[in-house]
Amino acid sequence: MRTIDVAPLHLADLASHLDEVATRRLRDGVEAAHGLLDGRTVWTVTPNASAGSGPAEIVAPIVGYAIEQGIDARWLILDAPAEFLTISARLHAGIHGDRGDGGRLGEKQRDIYEHVLSSNAENVEGVRDGDVVILHDPPTAGLARFFKAAGATVVWRCHLGTQDAGEAGQHAWAFLDRYLEDTDLTVVSCEEYRPPFTEVERCAVIPPSINPDSPKNQVLGLDEAWSVARLSGVFAGEPPFEAVPFVREDGRPDAIRATADAAGQVTGVNLPVPLGSRVVTQVSRWDPLKGMEELVEVFAAHLADLPEDTHLLLVGPQPDPDREAQAQRVLEEVLEAVDLLPRSAARRVHVAAIPARDREVNAVTVNALQRVSTVVTQRSLVEAFGLTVAEAMWKKAPVVASAVGGIRDQVEDGLTGCLVDPGDGAAWASAVSSLLLFPERASEMGQAAHESVRRSFLPDRHMLQLIDVLAQAIDIA
Repeated sequence: MRTIDVAPLHLADLASHLDEVATRRLRDGVEAAHGLLDGRTVWTVTPNASAGSGPAEIVAPIVGYAIEQGIDARWLILDAPAEFLTISARLHAGIHGDRGDGGRLGEKQRDIYEHVLSSNAENVEGVRDGDVVILHDPPTAGLARFFKAAGATVVWRCHLGTQDAGEAGQHAWAFLDRYLEDTDLTVVSCEEYRPPFTEVERCAVIPPSINPDSPKNQVLGLDEAWSVARLSGVFAGEPPFEAVPFVREDGRPDAIRATADAAGQVTGVNLPVPLGSRVVTQVSRWDPLKGMEELVEVFAAHLADLPEDTHLLLVGPQPDPDREAQAQRVLEEVLEAVDLLPRSAARRVHVAAIPARDREVNAVTVNALQRVSTVVTQRSLVEAFGLTVAEAMWKKAPVVASAVGGIRDQVEDGLTGCLVDPGDGAAWASAVSSLLLFPERASEMGQAAHESVRRSFLPDRHMLQLIDVLAQAIDIA
């Protein structure tokens, strides 16, 4: 395992987004955390820290605030070979009710899974009796017994789930069940995601949150956002500024400059998006459950229902072909779907794979692209939670999203966004068209969305719930 260095984040910065009542509640919670965790180290383990990784983006600010408050918090990630990543992808797909690559989760895969995690556990030093360990997602579940043997309280945090995962889900949960027996408490994002073999009293619900001051969400003025969008090569036109400053997560100042810098080149198709377009943007990983290929087909099928200057932009991180074979395959399938469209439709569909080597530059680029988009969509087929929705809402973007999973907890249909059945392409096109044709309504919806995220999906609420859960886990242990 490797340690991820996290810079302290100032609680005062978070409090600047809150009202007086929420600020007071947060301070009381931090005081309770000091009493609960005094003398303990809190270890957080995620599969990776890559750009676009939901668990990593959620963990980073929580650890940063804890460090600033004097809590001994540490973040570790796995060292894992490609064959382990394949098993992880199968578990991820299964919990979402999908067969993924169709491969097995048998004894051979279990041997690989346990061997890799055993090797990772051997590299961890300093875990003491009474410490708290928070493991994230299926790739880390098998570490529970190692940390329990060291005397730690172990919480397993699963960011995945769907209402009915069917037979694929049964296989995935059967694979994980023996490892969850070694945990003190399980945490899920929605009540219906509780693992089938986990007792109600040993499972808690904590919806995830976004960091309002991260590079992906920090404020960008409109000229700054257009500059980044154009400097990246995704949008056409002369950037208002030659460089756009931003603050890295460790507090260092930096700037986005022309696309030929060290962060690498954006790749894709039909770039840049032409000037004067009204743009509907989806940002997500290249995952079959995100519905990117299907969105291309729906957009093309309903061009007549949309204004003539409407363009579709699909954005995701550049996959590493050697370690992210599925993501590479999905990206290629999306590009092929665009290529098969009639020219009149294909010219209005744009795909951008944003370099992920520098995840903070990647994040600022995504931030800008969401801000300059006319509408942001998340037309997932299956979604555990979908924080890209909350991120867009925080930026006051009007959102059209699938009524699946945790998206339903984020969007109040007709007030803070529009929810549609992922199988109903006509309903999606109608909702998008309405927001494009009535910009005042879209603006009001964006304002309401921002306020909803401020109340419910910032780290203050998340941290308070986490403190309660750790108290419960320590008591059980």
